[in-house]
Amino acid sequence: LTGDHAPRPAESLSPGERTRAALALLQAREVNLLVLDEPTNHLDLPAIEQLEQALDSFGGTVLLVTHDRRMLSSVRTTRHWAMAAGALTET
Repeated sequence: LTGDHAPRPAESLSPGERTRAALALLQAREVNLLVLDEPTNHLDLPAIEQLEQALDSFGGTVLLVTHDRRMLSSVRTTRHWAMAAGALTET
């Protein structure tokens, strides 16, 4: 985003621009948040286990998107959603 975006109403932004604006707002508010999109891709098992340990000791909020069922069962969660047949449900 650039300074030209600041005066524009949110509804005039593209979906990607809205996402970037929301992430910038979270960062500006110093929210302790990790956003991880398929973090185990291209990692070997020792690296995945190290990532799981790091997430277990992380004191903030983690938004984790993954197809890795093993990782999902290893990471502590307070809320968990699953996507199936185009529907998102809390499990």
